[in-house]
Amino acid sequence: MSFTIKDQHLRQLCKINYFQVPEEGILFLGFRGCLPIDENDQEFRTERTLNIESVDHIHPRCTLGQWLPENKEIALFPGSTVPHLRYVKISKERNGVGANQLMTGYYRDYRKGKHRAGTPSAHDAFRQTGAHPIRRTADDFDFDNDDRVEFVNPYDNIHAAWCMGINHDYFGSAGCQVIVGYPRCENRGNRPKEGPWKIFQEKAYEIQQVAFPYILLNGRDIQKVTVNGSKKMSARLRFGSKDELVSKVQEVLKGEGYYEGHVDGDFGKRTIRAVLDYQTKVFGPSADDGIVGPITASAMGIDWPKV
Repeated sequence: MSFTIKDQHLRQLCKINYFQVPEEGILFLGFRGCLPIDENDQEFRTERTLNIESVDHIHPRCTLGQWLPENKEIALFPGSTVPHLRYVKISKERNGVGANQLMTGYYRDYRKGKHRAGTPSAHDAFRQTGAHPIRRTADDFDFDNDDRVEFVNPYDNIHAAWCMGINHDYFGSAGCQVIVGYPRCENRGNRPKEGPWKIFQEKAYEIQQVAFPYILLNGRDIQKVTVNGSKKMSARLRFGSKDELVSKVQEVLKGEGYYEGHVDGDFGKRTIRAVLDYQTKVFGPSADDGIVGPITASAMGIDWPKV
């Protein structure tokens, strides 16, 4: 099923998730499990159309994007926000070490820099600068709520996917966010960048902005917003959310012994740990998604808003 997104839908999505959106510069987007209708059109436009896709960890089945809130324009790029099966299989034999899947959320600080600096494949990219919540799988080849969560910096950078297109059966990611195309690097004889990656990288590198926020959600999250139109939707708090509503959740978790940090309204490392522990205890290990929605809020005794 196809759906069309505009600036208004992205703003609504950020309101639902309590993400604070800067009005200036480029914001990066990641939508897991959907692809642009036109994989070869990477121009900034006021509306873009996508299709929901099934993630298979073999083909690029996600969308990376760039959003200009000031101009109300969006550019979309095919890629992947999940690791390739090749790396998942290897990591399974190592108790999950060697591959990971970044959890959805709002990551405030990806910076211009080199991916795999000091190696023949080093190329201009966007580097993850701090610890983020990731899942590792040690029991099968996908990432479920019962897989363990770590809060580390696995250097899940945003970089070239080293693949030809959405039907290519390989992309170069053990957990990074990657965009179809090839980089300029020593391994390629310093040949020019190719594909959507070339456009993604150049659009961001040609401006003075150094740090880029990155919003990662599932494709169905944005699809629901486009389908619902002006109807209000239940709030969702997850990593990177920031508001007094987060403070209410922190207060409950602190009162029940799950949260040890300050009540500061910032859904960070300690908050996501506390939410995961709470959900595991109350709902079971297969229900700990780290997201506070109406069901988790009801168990906490919090009146939950619609946005």
